[in-house]
Amino acid sequence: MPKEERFIADAMLGNLAKWLRILGFDTLYFRTIDDNEIIRIAKQKQRILLTRDTCLVKRKTIDNCILINSNEVSGQLKEVLLWVKGQGSKVKGNPRCAKCNGELVSADSESVADDVPEHVFLNFNSFFRCKNCGKVYWEGSHRKLIDEKIQNILGEINAHWKSSEKD
Repeated sequence: MPKEERFIADAMLGNLAKWLRILGFDTLYFRTIDDNEIIRIAKQKQRILLTRDTCLVKRKTIDNCILINSNEVSGQLKEVLLWVKGQGSKVKGNPRCAKCNGELVSADSESVADDVPEHVFLNFNSFFRCKNCGKVYWEGSHRKLIDEKIQNILGEINAHWKSSEKD
C-alpha cells in the first residue's frame, strides 16, 4: 500500500504548502521559523522538509529534504508531485484545511449557517469544516478553477512519466 508523505515547508513556500494541503498532503508551515527549529520539527515528526534554501539542504543534519527549484507555485507543485510519484506514494485526495492543515469533515448546512455568507448558505448544499480552526469550506466556483489547475499539473506529470518510461 502506498505511503502518505508528510511535509514541512520553509517560510519561502507558503503557497506551495497551501496547494499541498488542498491535495490532501499533511503539510506544516510556519511564516517565521529558524533553520534549526524547522530541522528539529522535521526530524521529530518524521516529515520531509521542502525548501528553496540551498544552504539549508547542504546541512548534514537533514535526513529527508526536497530542494525546490521553481519560482512559480505550479512548478513547485510539479516538483513535489514528481518526487511523490517517484517514491511510489500517492496523492491522497482528501483535502486538508488550506489555512491550518487540519482535517476537513462534512458539515450540515444548519451547522454552518452563521459562519458563511447568506448567499452561500442559500445556494450550496455541501459544506466542510476544519476540525482544528473551524473554517468552513464549500464547493463554489473557485473549486472548479482549483480542480482544473490540479488536473493540468497531474496531466503534465503523467506525460513526463510516460515519456521517461519510453527512454
